[in-house]
Amino acid sequence: MSDSYDVIVIGAGHAGCEAALAAARMGCKTLLMTMNLDLIAQMPCNPSIGGPGKGHLVREIDALGGEMAQATDRNFIQIRMLNSSKGPAVQALRTQADKRLYSLNMKHVLELTPNLTLIQATGEHILTRDGRVTGVTTHLGQTYQARAVVVTSGTFLNGRILSGERAFDGGRAGEFPACGLSMSLRELGLEIKRFTTNTPPRVDARSIDFSMTIPQPGSDEPLYFSFRSEEPGYAEKCASWLPTHVNPVYPVERETGWRRQLPSYLVHTNEKTHQIVRENLHRSPIVSGFIEAAGPRYCPSFEEKIVHFPHHDSHQIFLEPEGWLTTEVYVQGFFTGMPPDVQAAMCHSIPALRQARIVRPGYAIEYDYVPPYQIKATLETWQVAGLFLAGQINGTSGYEEAAAQGLMAGINAARYVQERSPVVLGRDQAYIGVLIDDLITKDHREPYRIMTSRAEYRLLLRQDNADLRLAPLGREIGLLPEERYHVEQKRRAIQDILNRLADTWLPPTDEVNAVLTAFGQPAVSDGINALQLLRRPDVPYEMLERLIDLPQVTNPVKEQVSIEAKYAGYIKKQQEQVERVRRLETRVIPPDLDYANLPGLRLEAREKLAFHRPATLGQATRLSGVNPADIAALLVHLERGQRSGVQT
Repeated sequence: MSDSYDVIVIGAGHAGCEAALAAARMGCKTLLMTMNLDLIAQMPCNPSIGGPGKGHLVREIDALGGEMAQATDRNFIQIRMLNSSKGPAVQALRTQADKRLYSLNMKHVLELTPNLTLIQATGEHILTRDGRVTGVTTHLGQTYQARAVVVTSGTFLNGRILSGERAFDGGRAGEFPACGLSMSLRELGLEIKRFTTNTPPRVDARSIDFSMTIPQPGSDEPLYFSFRSEEPGYAEKCASWLPTHVNPVYPVERETGWRRQLPSYLVHTNEKTHQIVRENLHRSPIVSGFIEAAGPRYCPSFEEKIVHFPHHDSHQIFLEPEGWLTTEVYVQGFFTGMPPDVQAAMCHSIPALRQARIVRPGYAIEYDYVPPYQIKATLETWQVAGLFLAGQINGTSGYEEAAAQGLMAGINAARYVQERSPVVLGRDQAYIGVLIDDLITKDHREPYRIMTSRAEYRLLLRQDNADLRLAPLGREIGLLPEERYHVEQKRRAIQDILNRLADTWLPPTDEVNAVLTAFGQPAVSDGINALQLLRRPDVPYEMLERLIDLPQVTNPVKEQVSIEAKYAGYIKKQQEQVERVRRLETRVIPPDLDYANLPGLRLEAREKLAFHRPATLGQATRLSGVNPADIAALLVHLERGQRSGVQT
């Protein structure tokens, strides 16, 4: 059996779905192959989307024309705005998703997408000729030809599941690993290493004493990930996906007036819990040394918490329902590789879980990944033209990081096939740019996770303005259809109101002072400029609406006006920082530059530059082991237009 495609995507997790949709929507004949068509966009770990940094990625995916935000909006069981008491740079949405509805919705979208074919198959071998991809062979011997291949294999590459003293092959619990694909990548010259991650037990909600928990409700205000929520009818379309029936086992269900939500439930561990773990550390493959591969720093196993934080009396544990119609509850914070009997004892030591029945034990999983120094900023490998990698295969953790990479890999695979220039986002443009730049310029000893602290321009890269930053690019590359492109009208509305406020002077009349005092502001005796008034930290936009005849606009426009006014000085400083470093970020380094014979570089700098092969001088500045003197020497060489003694 032989078929020909423009782009083949191996794996239908969060990276694979976004890659396949992007390539197909950009006009490429695309094939998406997955081991099991019933497990597309599966959430094997926490069924949640978002959080600081991660939520920013989801908004950026949506602004570019990706699918994750809309799929989340159609099925979430709870949504909240995190860090709402802090500044806008670190505020982020987080939802608890219905894991089965999310998967079904994403499959529905994939199946209805033109140019996209889905098949159930395991990609075993990457075919190449003269250093370029030519296709894929499956485990059944089927051959599919393609000019570009995107590998999004998740934790399946040589996956090994560990539970206590037992270990067995698996990509996820109940699923086979992908062993042939890992071998194929090695044969192509890619270095392969090992990482590990872990997942907590799931317990039956009917065995939980909810009276011993603290409910954590969702938002009373309408919140959505997608910028399409600004369109009329979007909320109703999302709600049409929700089941009319809800499992009655959960004691608290909130009708917030805009959407039904289920809470999560907070409990705490105690000294008994910790003692059980300490007595059984020798049975954990994670801390006993049986697993040598590094795991994620920011969601470590519970046994690692006990070892690393011996003086903590308790830890927070969140009980999170996995969907509207299931009794399975995710025990957030109880990541573990302990054997099932120890997991049960750990759960039973917590009052609310004293009678808890574990329906899916937690486990650790060890898997192959490709250290990302071997990929370009386009996510194409250096070794093989037309071969792109995205997701956990690049050493990341998290659905959102995977989806962001998948989107960019799909975009660049399509543009590679179409012989168009690739799309690379800068660190000043998007968290997606920060994510990929970090992957290719830093040495990683553990799975990478995006955080707001990793972005030096995070006041510019807020989750609320992702559409203003990226929607024009999404439209340009063909992912954002014309009917969804409203960003220029929004931008004009924001600027028009800012201009009107700047041109308005409020006199010290009794009417003006009455409004000021009603909002807790001091009365004025000399009058005040409306824009300067809005710049006060505790002055809401609503107060200006009471004082001035402003046009009727959407809440997102009001939010942007307030942020632009209140943070104008800080935003200007960050924009000036971006301009100062732009020269370095746009100074291209020839990919075949011979660092070994470049004068003025230290030995360590030569090795690091040759190892990572930065595409720009800006990337070179972020490599560990490369200091300012090395950058100066490199800049001198580039400005002389020389490359290995040859004029460039």
